[in-house]
Parts: sequence; C-alpha cells; structure tokens
Amino acid sequence: MRLRKGRIFGLFSVILLLGVASAPFIWVKRDAVVPGVRINGMKAGGMTRDELERLFEEKNQDLAKGKLELVKDDLVHEEWNYKDLNVRYDEKSLDEAMVIGRQGNIFKEWKDRWAVLLTGKAAHIDADWDSEILEKKTAELMEKYGKPAENAYPSFHKDGSITFSHGRPHLEIIKEDLALSIGAALRAGKSGKVEIPVSGETKPNMSPAEAKEIDTILGRYTTYFGGDSNRSSNIRLAAEHISGTYLKPGGDFSYNQSTGSRSAENGYKEAPVIINGKLEPGSGGGVCQVSSTLFNATLLAGLQITDRTCHFSPVAYVPIGRDATVAEGYLDFRFINHLKHGIYVYAEYAPGQVTVFILGNKEDKPSYVDLSKTQDETLPFKTVTKIDPSQKEARKVEEGHEGRNVTIQQTVKWADGRTYQDSFLSDYEPVDTVITLNKKEEPKPAPKAKKKSEKKK
Repeated sequence: MRLRKGRIFGLFSVILLLGVASAPFIWVKRDAVVPGVRINGMKAGGMTRDELERLFEEKNQDLAKGKLELVKDDLVHEEWNYKDLNVRYDEKSLDEAMVIGRQGNIFKEWKDRWAVLLTGKAAHIDADWDSEILEKKTAELMEKYGKPAENAYPSFHKDGSITFSHGRPHLEIIKEDLALSIGAALRAGKSGKVEIPVSGETKPNMSPAEAKEIDTILGRYTTYFGGDSNRSSNIRLAAEHISGTYLKPGGDFSYNQSTGSRSAENGYKEAPVIINGKLEPGSGGGVCQVSSTLFNATLLAGLQITDRTCHFSPVAYVPIGRDATVAEGYLDFRFINHLKHGIYVYAEYAPGQVTVFILGNKEDKPSYVDLSKTQDETLPFKTVTKIDPSQKEARKVEEGHEGRNVTIQQTVKWADGRTYQDSFLSDYEPVDTVITLNKKEEPKPAPKAKKKSEKKK
C-alpha cells in the first residue's frame, strides 16, 4: 500500500515537473508576445502580431504629436515636430518585440521565458526617423545661426507703446554633438528639450526678457543739417554705430567707443570741423552733431551725464549750452544708466535730420523735466593788428565774436518721488578780430592849417 502511494506521488511529481518545465511553451502562443513583456511601458504580453501592429500604430499617432525643442540659453527656441521628421516605430521594431524569449536553443528559450513569466521583461524599442529630413533641418539651423548676430529692433506703435523683434545670436554649432543629442532624444520617442552645443557664440544686444521691459520713449531729440554730402554721410554712420546700444542698470556709455575710430578705414569721410573757432577740413566732420543730439536726448530722459565738453564756439543746430563735442582720443561724451531698468539707444537718420531716442520702461519715464539757463555771461573780444609781409593783400580782416559763459541746469522728477539735478557749464571763448597787413601802415599826416590870406579867398 505504501509502495503504491509512493509510486503515485512520484508519478504526480514527474507530471508536475514536466508541467512546470513545459509551462513557458504551453502558455505562450506561437504567434504572440511572451506573457510578462512590457514594451516602452506598454503591456504587450500575449498580443498577436496583428494586435501589436495596432498598438504600435496608436503609438505612432502619439509620436506624430510630439516635438523636439532646440534651445540655447534664453536666446534660441526652435521647435521640430516629430510628424515633419517622420518619427515612428517601424516593422523592424515589431519583429524585435516578437522574438523576445524565442532566441537561442530550447534551453535558452526555456530560461528566458521563465524569467519573463516570473519577473517580467521591460523591453525598449527605439523609434526611427527620416535621416534626410533631419540632415536638411540641421543644415538650415546651422545656416540660420551661423550668420552674424542680429540685434533686437524696436517698433513704434500709435498708442505710444514699443515692442521689439527677437534678436538672433551667432552660434558656432558643434554638428557632431548636436547629432548625438538629437538622435538620443528621437530614439527615446519622447518630446523634450535639446541644448544646442556650441564652441563659441555672439549674443545680440539684449535678451528677450530685457527687451520685454522696454516699452516707452524716455527722451527724444532731433537736429537738422544740410549742405556737405560728406558731413551727412558721417552723421549717418555715427548714428548707425550708436543705434541699438543696450545698457543695463548701472551700465556706462561711451560715444567714442560706440562710434569707433573716425578714420577712412571705418568709412568716415573728410568734412568741415570746428578747430579753434574756425571751420577746417577733418576726418569725421559731423559726428559732433550726433553726440550733441544724443546729449539732449539723455538730458530729457533724466540720465546721468558723466563726461561732456562744449564746442569752442556755439553751434547752430542746438540751443546754446546744449552741445557736446568729441575728439578721438581725448574728448568723449559719456553717461550712466542710473535708472531701475535697462535703456536702449535708438537713432534714426533721414536726409537733413537725425533723431536720437532713449527707450526704456514706463516706470522710468520722467514726469517732469526742466532745462533752464541759470547763467549767461557775455565775454568781450578785442581787435588785434598783425603784419605779414608775405600776404598779397594789403589788408585782410578776420571778424571775431564775443564769448559766452552759459550754465544749463537739468531738473528731473519721477512719479514715484525720485528726483535728479545736474548742471552743465559751457565756456565759449571769445574770438578776437584780426586785421592782417602786408606792411606797416604809415600814419596819415595831419592836415595843414590855412593862412589868413587863404581863408579870405
């Protein structure tokens, strides 16, 4: 009896062992994924190929809604849609899913299937894409940001508001590193950001966040000119150089640094300049009109001027005491942005006139600006006679003029209670009248007295 029971138990054990051993082959359909398999987080165990194809088609539809965001700091944000790149799981991916637990000899299949049944199997199938389309979009990206940096540009609206275009940086993109980063993101089949790798970059004048803060005109001034075409060309060039300058709070502006050397190599031409009260030809003649226009715009914007010099004599294009001369290497015009927000210098040139705008945030727009003349003293001139034997003319006269001592006081107030005051002395020297003779003039003899007899006649 005991022997019989032992045989029955042994037989049952054998049957159980055989059942356990053959379970991975009994439970797994020939045309289905091994139970326990998860593909990219999806339950796929027991699915037939047709069912898997339908599942992957749904996933491909989801992939088509995805996008890749290529970014560089806060200056670049490009979006590439997965649909445009034809990102999808292809037939090869389905084949890879179907062969899980079906590779190797029978013992390896048995081992692999048991592992899947007991612990599950997380399989990852990579997405694929159209490499030609990706190569084309990469080339377009590199061409776009391989160009010189482009500054943000203001647009003036009828309601007085200002908006800016997006500036564009110059990027030296590392193509190989970019391809690796993009490939890793696309294979994962998930939307996300890719930081553009660069070996060098040139940023535009300001970031989008900084541009967004500039929304109004703080100060504006226009001066007029005519005549000399070279002088007009120099005015245009100087205006272009200062236009687009962005200053953060605390930033310092230098006119000479902004305009560069006033040389022929930099495009400046010879035109009349004031030297010791006289007009003489010189390189860059006319740039002082732009610096004087800028000076007046900064005064009206309430900015802090730190370096300014008047001309030798008053100029006609601005009120007396409100000019600012410059000379390369030793006379500069400078100011500091002491306001709460950044400012943007914008200059407009048109034939016969130049306008300088100081743009900024509404919070920094002065509620009151006064430019008053607090001193105006006339300085007399003399008449001087000189002898120049080499002079052809017997007599030549260079008319002089009086000098002036003028002080302009700047008073600025803001709605939040801030105030600012400064004064600017202009010392215009008198110019003597000079009479030049080619020889010393002999004094005229006094008229002879007439005799009494002659008087009677």
